[in-house]
Amino acid sequence: MSLRLFHITEFANSMLTPAEQREARHPALLLLLASLWLALAGNAPLWRELARLPMDAGSFVWITLCFALLTIAALGLLLSLLNWPWLLKGVITLLLWLVALNSVLLWSGQAYLSAGAVPQGLPAMLGQLRAQPLWQTGLAFAVLALAPSLWIWQLSLRRIATPIRLPQNLLLALLFTGLLASVWFAGRNALLPLLQDQPRWLELVSPFNTLLSLPHF
Repeated sequence: MSLRLFHITEFANSMLTPAEQREARHPALLLLLASLWLALAGNAPLWRELARLPMDAGSFVWITLCFALLTIAALGLLLSLLNWPWLLKGVITLLLWLVALNSVLLWSGQAYLSAGAVPQGLPAMLGQLRAQPLWQTGLAFAVLALAPSLWIWQLSLRRIATPIRLPQNLLLALLFTGLLASVWFAGRNALLPLLQDQPRWLELVSPFNTLLSLPHF
């Protein structure tokens, strides 16, 4: 009787019917899709600057691929550690709007949002942002942040018990760490001269340009 009561209570707390639970998406899928979107769509200024480098097509493709995979792996690792039902959607939404803001700022030739810019430089930065064509700014935020945020919050995620979710998160973190290390090992000879010559490349990688500035705030 107590076991049956436990299952009934657990089901009531899940807030999903059995049919909805079967149709709900696994959180790992959202995590992966968010990493891809944030890394690829959210770093248009980085891809533009790489395209301007004087290099042959093969080198451009290889360096761009390395940057993309490193960013995807780093985002996947971060979100794997934050992959909890009360946290994941909120973190992804925050990153979407942060990446959108940085993309608009960097595309227009301004600095990204750093912790040091708050609160002293933020009003001036937002003032320069308002100087951009309103339709361009609105379109960028709508595509990069608003549309995916609305999709995320209407998405039903599968309920996974903590004893199962924890090892899954650790496995995902391990896989993304392996991808990060593998890509760096394979592409370091092409990336190191570029990073050493112009360290500003790391300042173009969103959202880590902002996140890495937080310890210096």
